[in-house]
Amino acid sequence: MTVVADHQPVMLQETLGFLDVKPNNWYIDATFGRGGHTAAILDKQGRVLAFDWDIEAIAFGETHFSTAIAEGKLILNRASFSTMSDTIKGTAAKHSIPCFTSVLFDFGTSSDQLTSGDRGFSFSHQGPLDMRMDQRLGVKAMDLLALVPEKQLAELFFEQGGEPESRQIAKAIKTSPVPITTTSQLSELIELVKHKHAGRLHPATKVFQALRIAVNSELDEITAALPQSLEIIEPGGVIITIAFHEGEDRLVKNAFRAWQNAERGLVETKKPVTPSAEEITSNPRARSAKLRVFRKHTHDS
Repeated sequence: MTVVADHQPVMLQETLGFLDVKPNNWYIDATFGRGGHTAAILDKQGRVLAFDWDIEAIAFGETHFSTAIAEGKLILNRASFSTMSDTIKGTAAKHSIPCFTSVLFDFGTSSDQLTSGDRGFSFSHQGPLDMRMDQRLGVKAMDLLALVPEKQLAELFFEQGGEPESRQIAKAIKTSPVPITTTSQLSELIELVKHKHAGRLHPATKVFQALRIAVNSELDEITAALPQSLEIIEPGGVIITIAFHEGEDRLVKNAFRAWQNAERGLVETKKPVTPSAEEITSNPRARSAKLRVFRKHTHDS
């Protein structure tokens, strides 16, 4: 199997079961990351067109998957998956790809992003409050803290992160005597406001999540990408999503239900698939993951 650092793709076996990879068929990995799911598809002799807007993920892929790229089995695009339709038009023509069988979305951040101090995704690693998945984006997390008014900041923390003490945290940020520009500053401020750890979650978890979603317009990206993926895949193909956040999962659930009601296909997961206890033990980051599957009708209307 292709070696992909220490990366553990979430619910890999469940994903492969739904994908049912056929040799030489083309699949879209809309969230390449460190290539865990892509590697598994390649191992089953499938071919992959992958998207990631993080230049570090693309550089990693070009190095660790150089053979597959050279053999024409993997194509990497540094682009947001919300540009899927436009990107694929040129790529499919250039590489004579007749069709794409299925699409996989694995939302959220990669372990490498979380552990990189200079990216600012994690309260566990000291660094600037950046949080941009694509360094070409203009606004960093520290900019949001400085520019967004207190009331809107509180709404952001509550709506995108589910933070119950959102108003108190927003007030503390806005009344801070110094600008909050680093992960440790924000984490320490939140700990002071909340006084204690909330269960197994670090007290800063929900605020960091909300900022990351806002900086990268993640929910808007998903809203734009899902209908494109339905048009792109061939009849009988599947769209698989792995979500780690209630807002992401809700968008997927509602889209899949609407497509089924419009007789575009069938939702194959009446309830989301969740990781096994064994997987959560070996990879705690998987604990909040929810996998959903939609299968496009064989004769699409």
